[in-house]
Amino acid sequence: MPIKDTPQTLKRVSIRWLPEPAYEDSDTIALNVGGYFMDLRVGTADGSLQWSRCGERKKLKEDPLTCQWTRIIDSLGSTDPDEAAFSELPNGDSLEYGTFNKDGVPTSYEEVWRDVKATVDSENWAWIIQSVDGSTFLGKLDNIFLGMKQQVKGGSFAVRKEEYDGASKEWKTTFADGDTDTIPRALDALKIEGGERVTGQTVVVNQGDYVIRGIARS
Repeated sequence: MPIKDTPQTLKRVSIRWLPEPAYEDSDTIALNVGGYFMDLRVGTADGSLQWSRCGERKKLKEDPLTCQWTRIIDSLGSTDPDEAAFSELPNGDSLEYGTFNKDGVPTSYEEVWRDVKATVDSENWAWIIQSVDGSTFLGKLDNIFLGMKQQVKGGSFAVRKEEYDGASKEWKTTFADGDTDTIPRALDALKIEGGERVTGQTVVVNQGDYVIRGIARS
């Protein structure tokens, strides 16, 4: 099943609010490393931020696979945890299904997710780190780097996405929203890689202290 415990990058294929048909109106990517996640959803119509969040991901049970996501920072200001189950589709994608409070009404939904793996000439580290004050998350997996910051709980939110270009050997910003000046860039954060790195360890990025929430070789 594509949803697994090892580091992975997931791309959303579609969303469906039952009983309406499925559709996709966003470029949605999620990074899962250890027990943490980072999720960025950008509207395809106008390129604006739909939703961005990160926090803890916990497996509640195996059959059916059921997970809970606790939001630590959230562009919509919500702190309510989410819970959903998964099943495998014939083509290998994962079907997430559950109930979400849509416009104030609990609504059944289905999301289809695809496990994507980049083939680029970059280091195979996967990690998510959080600033000691809790406001900033940085994550990298394959050719994707995400940086997210919320000034105060429920306050202003900023997010930057960078992607590694194998041809130019450079990390390039492909999306940014909000005041991202204080969010470290990929090249700065990549300096934490190497040596003995473990979950719970404190590392320094741009003179700021961060705690490793999840780290592994992808």
